[in-house]
Amino acid sequence: MTTSFGRSLLLDDGDLVVAQGQLLEVESAANLSQALTLRVLTPFGSDPFNTGYGLDIGQAFTQPNPVSVVKQLVQLNLVRTLGTDPRVRDIRQVVFDDDPDLLAANPALEPTVRGAHSRRVWTVRVELDTVAGDPLTLLVDVGV
Repeated sequence: MTTSFGRSLLLDDGDLVVAQGQLLEVESAANLSQALTLRVLTPFGSDPFNTGYGLDIGQAFTQPNPVSVVKQLVQLNLVRTLGTDPRVRDIRQVVFDDDPDLLAANPALEPTVRGAHSRRVWTVRVELDTVAGDPLTLLVDVGV
């Protein structure tokens, strides 16, 4: 099944990509992935034209909560943020980089995870289904 997930300008680490004097574009599933990643990386309410856009995790990191509560708040806000995109049918799973099952399957990740956490950043893998029924996996860094 071919479903259009739109078209946009290609970004590389937040910068527009130019080749041979032309702005490059991204479309289909790659555009959806880019759009969802941008939605997560945008602080909630920071877009003056769409104040309901973005990820709201400020409170998770500014309140004196244990790590388990912070993770739950981040997870809930990721589901809310990504679920508002009409191209997303279902959020199947949100997995943090320090998940015991993930580390057991990939022990080489542990030093990298420890270093990132000292900077208060988690890499989160979000598995979702699109409205076309296709699975999509996003890897995003969240934190302060």
